[in-house]
This record gives sequence, structure tokens and C-alpha cells, in this order.
Amino acid sequence: MSLFRWPYAESPISGAWGTPNSNHNFCEEDYVITEYVAEFINTLTNLTYVIYGAYGIRRVWPREDGGLFSTLAFPYWGLVGVGLLSAWFHVTLKYHSQMGDDLSMFLAVGAVLNQVLTFDAPPHKRVGITLAILGVVVPASVYHCWTDEIILHEIVFGVMVFMTGKKIRKLIRERVKNPEAQKRLKSMASLGTASGLFGYFLWSIDFHLCSYVTAFKRSLGLPWGLIFELHGWWHIFTGIGAYVGMALAEYLVTIDEGNTSKIEEGFVWPVRAVLRDIEGTKDANGSSGKKQR
Repeated sequence: MSLFRWPYAESPISGAWGTPNSNHNFCEEDYVITEYVAEFINTLTNLTYVIYGAYGIRRVWPREDGGLFSTLAFPYWGLVGVGLLSAWFHVTLKYHSQMGDDLSMFLAVGAVLNQVLTFDAPPHKRVGITLAILGVVVPASVYHCWTDEIILHEIVFGVMVFMTGKKIRKLIRERVKNPEAQKRLKSMASLGTASGLFGYFLWSIDFHLCSYVTAFKRSLGLPWGLIFELHGWWHIFTGIGAYVGMALAEYLVTIDEGNTSKIEEGFVWPVRAVLRDIEGTKDANGSSGKKQR
């Protein structure tokens, strides 16, 4: 053992939470850091979701059209929920905590989809759209838990993410008239998508090439091997992508023509800098290109 490197311990059969019984047990070796956390890095990196979600809630809480439990805050609460429930799963590796992790994904994307589809709809249509989303999510959730399947869950989640992204890009075209501002917002949307896809790429390596990844990590020893816990990087990159989508949705459904306040205030990286640039983007008539809600 050197001063800056020490070997991995052998993974025990069980830790403080007993023998894992979840359907998925990811490439991070169980209980090698502490007996109280099954997958230490996979648990720790869920802070990405929680921190981004907390910043979002903090931003919309004092808004006149917001509030702690407003439709603007629900997506961010969903993001916090993903972080907490995913962390619970990676701490315990139990079946019931896995179901909480799986279903929290529906909570987050469903809240954003509902927001972008209903913000300018009349009350009766809002109710209809919300019920339609629930009419898909609730049966899919029940079926997922009852039958212990994953395919339908992944299909429903993927379709909802696709619908949300498509609607966000449509809102950029419809509600932002300045071409340069449009371009920057579309680039930010692409950044969010790319971040999520890159996270999925790392997840795939971790899942399909686990034996090679594990051997490499053990050759490095601790703490350097922790850098290559790729499922943890999946949490970080998908957290960034999710926040970009939620922040874009919030911006697009609340922009007001003639608003002279600093629109980037309360947003955080990577959204803040882009919106700060957009605030200074003017068209030939001096307008920022914002369309009144």
C-alpha cells in the first residue's frame, strides 16, 4: 500500500441492509467503502439531482406566479425526488427501493411534460391533459411493479422524454422571435440532450463491460478507481441534462415582453450564462424578441 493508493477490499455478501435483492446491481462493488452504503459513489452522485432541483425550487418559490408547490416548482420537486429515491436504492439495493427509483423518473418527466403542454391552455383542457398523462403513467407504474418488467417502463419514459423535448423546441420557435436568441436556446437544448446521451453511453459501458471496468478499477486501486464508477457519471450527466430541460421549460412558459429584470437570476450553470447573453440580445428594433405570454 502506498501513501496515495490502497487496494480494494473484497466485496462482502451483505452489509447493514442485508443481502441485495434488487433486479439490478450495478458495476460498483457492494459495500467496499462502508458497510452502511451498498454503492457509495452511485449514492453520492445523486446529489446532482438534489442540488439542481433545490436551486430550481429556490428560484420559483418567491415568484408571483410561482410558489413552493406551484406548477413551476413541481418539475424541480420531481428532480429532487429522483435524487433521493435513487440514492435510497443505491444505499440499500433492495427491490422496494428499486421500484421507488424507477417510478421517480415518471414523476420528474411527467411534471415537465404537463407544464409545457398546459401552461397556456384553458382550464378544462389543462385538466384533460393532466388526466391523460396520469392515465398513462399510473397504469404503467402499477404494471411495472406488479409484473416486475422493465420494457414498458423504458418505452413510456422514453416517449415522454421525446415529447417533452419536441415541445420545448416548438416553444423556442413560437415564443422567441429573435433569431440569435432562438439559436442560443436551441444550442442549450442540444447541450441538455447531448449530456443525457453521453450519460447513457457511460451507463452502457458500465452495464455491458462491467468485468473489464472492474478489473481496471482494481488495477488503479482506491481512491483513483472511484473516478471510473461510470454509473455515477451517468447520474451527473443526466442530472445536468434534466436541469437544462426543466430550466428551459420554465423560461419558455414564463417569458414576458418588456421585462427588464435580470432573467438569468436564480438559474445556475449551464443555463445562467446563456440566458444572460439572451437578455442582451436585441433585434433591429431594439426588442429582445420575447413574445408576450
